[in-house]
Amino acid sequence: MTPRSLTPILLALASPVGCQCADADIVEIDADASSGSAGESSSASSSGSDRTTGDPFDASRWIDRYHFEHPYLPFGERGDPLGTYVLVNFEVFPDARASMFYDGCGLSEGFTIAYRWSPSENGWLSLRPGEGETTLRFLSDHDVDTLRVRLTEPCRELRFEVDGELNPSFAFFPGASCWVDRCTTPGIMQVDYCDGEEPTEPCD
Repeated sequence: MTPRSLTPILLALASPVGCQCADADIVEIDADASSGSAGESSSASSSGSDRTTGDPFDASRWIDRYHFEHPYLPFGERGDPLGTYVLVNFEVFPDARASMFYDGCGLSEGFTIAYRWSPSENGWLSLRPGEGETTLRFLSDHDVDTLRVRLTEPCRELRFEVDGELNPSFAFFPGASCWVDRCTTPGIMQVDYCDGEEPTEPCD
């Protein structure tokens, strides 16, 4: 990893938008559903709702894999991301779990952060430590107080709020990413969609 902090670099930048739009069904989620294994995709139903409107919380729009897109390097291209030598994926599961995979060129291997999610005000998801986690983490920051994520329609990009601060540039888009070039040349990297993850219908 470069010594420069990831957060300040991302604050002033904008990410390109690209995603797949899909029809949504209203489902009710039990935010206290018991945790399962990492690969489960079981459904749960109970009293989860939008606390502002009282309507059932539409979790179906959230359940997916998402990837971070570097503000300095167009997604899928090989080049210098100017300090953000990382691959980050975020996944939301229907049983109130979520996970974030973080890998950087300066790490020996990537790591996964486990979360539990619950509906919050105005369509946000609140994240709290998941199974095996002792503190609330976000990326390489091991101690944050609050963490929420918002889904922006119609293209379903995600924006994170950390300790009350929303970073408008740090966006995730549908589909998981994989390494193409994990800095085999110093300062040069490339990530792209994993096999089968690329959206079939780009959202304008």
